[in-house]
Amino acid sequence: MTKLQNPIVNTDTILNYIPQRPPIVLVSRIYECDESSIITGFDITTEHIFTHEGKLSESGIIENMAQSAACRAGYEAIKNSNKPVVGFIGNIKNLNIHFLPTVNSEIYTKVITKTQVLNVSIIDVVVYSDSKIVAECEMKIFLQDNQ
Repeated sequence: MTKLQNPIVNTDTILNYIPQRPPIVLVSRIYECDESSIITGFDITTEHIFTHEGKLSESGIIENMAQSAACRAGYEAIKNSNKPVVGFIGNIKNLNIHFLPTVNSEIYTKVITKTQVLNVSIIDVVVYSDSKIVAECEMKIFLQDNQ
C-alpha cells in the first residue's frame, strides 16, 4: 500500500470514533471507510507505550488491528447518530507478523468485514508499512451492546 493522503478523520478528532484513550490509542487517522471496510493510519512514536527498542511491539500491532476495526464501527455509529461501542477480541486466527515497523513511520491498516451477525464480526486485517505487509490475520470481534 502506497502512502495515503487526505484522511477523512484526523488525529485531532480520532478519539470520537474509538472508546480507547491515551496512552492506549493506536490509530491516528481514518483514510477510507464504508459499510464493510476501513483503512486507518497510525504514527509510531518513540514515547508510545507499545514501542520497544525503536519498533512497534507485536502487542501494539495486534491492538492497532483491533482499534482499526473499532474505528469502522465507530464511524458507522456516528454516521447513524449513535455513540461508538466497546469491542472485544474474541479470536485471532492465522496471525502472521512479518516484521516490526520502526518508530517515526506510519503504518496503514486495512480491515475488511467478511461476516457480521448481530454484534459479532469476522474480519480480515492487513497492516502495511512502506508498501510491505507487516502483519495479517483474521479476527473475531464482539461489540458490547449499549442498551
